[in-house]
Amino acid sequence: MLNYYRMVADRSALPILLYSIPAYTAYDLPTEVIGELSEHANIHGIKDSSGKPDRIAAIVNATSSAPRRNVTVTATFTAVTNRMLSAQANAAAMAAVLMPADAVMAGVGYTAPPPPPLFKTRTREVGFQVLSGSAQTLLPSLDAGAVGGVLAMASFAPQACAEIYMAWKDRDAKLAEEKQQRILAAADFVCGRLGIPGVKYACDLNGYYGGLPRLPLLPLTAAERDEVEQSLRNIRQ
Repeated sequence: MLNYYRMVADRSALPILLYSIPAYTAYDLPTEVIGELSEHANIHGIKDSSGKPDRIAAIVNATSSAPRRNVTVTATFTAVTNRMLSAQANAAAMAAVLMPADAVMAGVGYTAPPPPPLFKTRTREVGFQVLSGSAQTLLPSLDAGAVGGVLAMASFAPQACAEIYMAWKDRDAKLAEEKQQRILAAADFVCGRLGIPGVKYACDLNGYYGGLPRLPLLPLTAAERDEVEQSLRNIRQ
């Protein structure tokens, strides 16, 4: 596994995010291997879906010496993507070619003032990024050192998941725990028990696009759909 990930990272034009989901692969990427891979310049983090905060803590500890790098973020430390930068550049280019009507009528030269930026950016130094893949243990994973989460539940209840992170970020432990407890039953049932068909139906139910699962997975039964609706009643987006 160490050799495989290194070969992929050596040849990938994009940064690599490791992924460990033992419930479906029957294999837990060893902490020691993750620690060694974190030293690779093109391996930037891991999504760990073990649901074990103690393992998250062990990964954080094993990757603490990973190389650090500077990244561009917004003023609130959210990611800045190439698409966002392209949109900003396109807006500046468009402003440069547009002329006020009075300047056009007068036939005079016109120099457009630079447009205000679409968003402000800053540089932040980050290390190896450990992300939780379990909505049920998001809060204890954050407490254990994870920097965020990549959650199936966020596909159909993004605000409910984000509120856990925001309360944790604000150091409001009581509110964060309340938000965590609020999603437990739905996360266990929809994501844990029903899996992909459940997530897809929950997306449709909450106004997103889910659609039908591909075979051999089957759509939910009427009884299962009723249970999903009941479980999401208190966290409907």
